[in-house]
Amino acid sequence: MEIYFGVIKFLLGLCLGSFVNMLTYRTALRYEITRNKLQGTNQKRSFCDHCGKQLKWFDNVPLLSWLLLKGKSRCCDKKLSISYPLVELLLGILFLVSDYWLWPIEVFLVFSLVFDLKYMILPDFSTYILIGWATIFNHFLLASLGSFLFLLILYLVTKGKGIGFGDVKLAIFMGMFLGFPKILVAYYLAFIIGAIIGVILIILKIKKRTDPIPFGPFLIGATGISWWWGDKLMEIIKIWL
Repeated sequence: MEIYFGVIKFLLGLCLGSFVNMLTYRTALRYEITRNKLQGTNQKRSFCDHCGKQLKWFDNVPLLSWLLLKGKSRCCDKKLSISYPLVELLLGILFLVSDYWLWPIEVFLVFSLVFDLKYMILPDFSTYILIGWATIFNHFLLASLGSFLFLLILYLVTKGKGIGFGDVKLAIFMGMFLGFPKILVAYYLAFIIGAIIGVILIILKIKKRTDPIPFGPFLIGATGISWWWGDKLMEIIKIWL
């Protein structure tokens, strides 16, 4: 019975991963970040990224369709983004290992992560949903306020060049969700990992020193790590210090 429910949770996560991929595209359209160049495409149905042909149901099965088609579209045989199955698989795994009340948070955290990586924007509606859901289950008001003020001051000092205001609003959720002292671990990880990856990208000449790098994905990743292993990491950090 436990295995049966595990399979259901994993499949549900895959389906919600497909929803995140769809939501990312449609939010980019609504924000006018990208435009649909495939004229005549039915916006209410899934369609090919390249030729705009409406997809059959069996070409739109989360993860499985991408694997069977070897990452290519059936209609025009062009490569599809690897982000599609990765997002679906990530949410499948998260649903499998987490409690039910965390699922909405995981969905919108993954959505925010993907959207920020692609477009360097954290959509407000996603952040507000995260804050609202965290408020229902947690009441870490002081941690939330402190987290918000910390990034707000950083935002003002750097005049928005170090971080965006979307990151400041995400900080409210982080404090409410994690509480103290896990929020400290999250910021410690976000800044350390962000700095390391930033240096690596510059060394590999993928980014220049003046190129902006979204900070939201580091905040989101650090939030997840701190939620699961924050207490243990806090002990390790104390030993280092």
